[in-house]
Amino acid sequence: FAGEMKMSKKLIVISLGQGQGPIAEKLMGQAMEKGTWVLLQNCHLASSWMPRLEAIVEQYDAEAIHRDFRLWLTSMPSDKFPVSILQNSVKMTIEPPRGVKMNMKGSY
Repeated sequence: FAGEMKMSKKLIVISLGQGQGPIAEKLMGQAMEKGTWVLLQNCHLASSWMPRLEAIVEQYDAEAIHRDFRLWLTSMPSDKFPVSILQNSVKMTIEPPRGVKMNMKGSY
């Protein structure tokens, strides 16, 4: 999708985990100014940082953010994921295919 929107060179990807929260926060701030996209992967691994992410998202000012900015999040199901982010987001889910053969086929 990023390629179709001519944003593939403007996509910043970071996998969350131990110590990645402050780095992600800095990248998000830069992306809001420049109009780039940020993909935060594995949000379920950064459960201690989720309240901070929620605070950042709640403080968004649509007038101050570049119109091309997008924040993409990936996560496994987690009760630590902020409900307010889910309520104010467009959500996509991918169900794993049934069976080993179909699972392997989906990987490639």
